[in-house]
Amino acid sequence: MTSWLVLSDRSSPLEAAEGVSLLAKATLVLEFELPLEGSAILIDFKTSKSWPRALSIFVDEQAGVVVMHRQGDRLMRHVLPGHLGLASHGVGRISFGWDGPGKSWTLSLEQPGHGKGRKTRGRDPMPMFMEDLLSVCQGADEIVRHRSVLWFGLMDGSNLPERAPWIGLQTPIETANGPCPAGKLRAGDLLLTEDGDYAVLQSLLHMDLPSRGSFSPVMLRAPYFGAETDILVSSDQLVAISGDEVEYLFSDETVLTEARNLTDGRAALMDFRRAITSCVSLDIGMPRLIRAEDCRLLTHFHEQPWLKTSAPHLVIQGYETIPLLDMLGRTGRRAAA
Repeated sequence: MTSWLVLSDRSSPLEAAEGVSLLAKATLVLEFELPLEGSAILIDFKTSKSWPRALSIFVDEQAGVVVMHRQGDRLMRHVLPGHLGLASHGVGRISFGWDGPGKSWTLSLEQPGHGKGRKTRGRDPMPMFMEDLLSVCQGADEIVRHRSVLWFGLMDGSNLPERAPWIGLQTPIETANGPCPAGKLRAGDLLLTEDGDYAVLQSLLHMDLPSRGSFSPVMLRAPYFGAETDILVSSDQLVAISGDEVEYLFSDETVLTEARNLTDGRAALMDFRRAITSCVSLDIGMPRLIRAEDCRLLTHFHEQPWLKTSAPHLVIQGYETIPLLDMLGRTGRRAAA
């Protein structure tokens, strides 16, 4: 499992990273909000304590992405050339990884939901000091951070954690033995499905993920969506919505939509209260709806995540979800999930 040290939240516990230490191998990840207005220096850190050091991340549509790193008299510029093709909305993700023993570095730009990213690589990087990265985290006088930066962090691997629609650890899942917090489920447990029968939990994927940018979770608030307690899910978790209005609009009594499409600031909202979220993804074979109280959530398929399995109901998009929520709100039946 990839471990994270998220540095963009001053309330994050950083005791494990105290002191000065050289990170010989790590990956720096930064997400920023799109669109950018012209060129932007996303992170600009300079200090002369003990000896001169600096770290800057620059983005420009034409010039590309530049990571400038200085230690003493040595200055290195890592460049991913433009034209970047930055989107007019969404999130951009920059990843800069270095491997001191392997004498290599990589620099990539991704725009989740907007096609394939770009990547470049080079030789002979300079490992970074944890002391400097903590200064970035703590908002020291030497750091300037652009307003579009959503979060900034480190991981010990070269790839981001595996993504899968997930459920918060405290979400009460209906089982053959009654409600059970999702974090305490075990393979072999029997989970109640929307059809009223039970399916065997085949596998669980435990994850610790950032709670910023494209990873931001959604809080489905009680008593909406058939829940008596708040339910935390990933923004791409598919949630079932039912009712006469659903059948009127879609000729089906139940539809599915991503949790991000439900955020209206009241019944559902993005949750930024923590830097890292511990969560679990559940697999009962082919994706089916399981019950979290009366809220119904679609399970995932872990064995072949690239395989497009069919959902048991129509999956609607954000622009289709908005008028549906409006109709449910006007009739006072928003809780009919």
